Amino acid sequence: MPPGTIRVSILIDAGPESVFAYVSDLTRHGEWSADPLKIAAIAPGPVAVGSRYRSAAGSHGVDFHTDLTVTVFEPPVRFAFRGEDATAKFLHTFTFEPSQGGTLVRRQIQFQANLLQWLTHLLVVYPVRIPSARRTLQLLKEQIELHPRLGENRDTQ
Repeated sequence: MPPGTIRVSILIDAGPESVFAYVSDLTRHGEWSADPLKIAAIAPGPVAVGSRYRSAAGSHGVDFHTDLTVTVFEPPVRFAFRGEDATAKFLHTFTFEPSQGGTLVRRQIQFQANLLQWLTHLLVVYPVRIPSARRTLQLLKEQIELHPRLGENRDTQ
């Protein structure tokens, strides 16, 4: 099956360095997720390609547990991580571009699914995931704009 893709974007009134630092801290994704989410590092240390995390997420009464791996870490322009759960293998890629005095954040979610998973995505996941992806970026924007120093608490080196 060909990969499926969801793309969303939002303009945030903060600099790319700050937005990148906040987004690249996977342990804080629960602060701006549209659904309940907890992510913990498997091993301590700064974020880097190969850093591993374990997530527990819930969506519409279904719980998902996923191991995540950082695949791209290019401050302050690109960050990506991959994982696999019961719905599919997926890759989340974030890009950060200076725009209008803030940062244009683009999020792309790609997933590779078998036939049954594809049918589930078409019938259930797409109608749920696209609005959820938009809401998640809106929550990210609200968090950063309400608390502009969020990204300053991280060392992204």
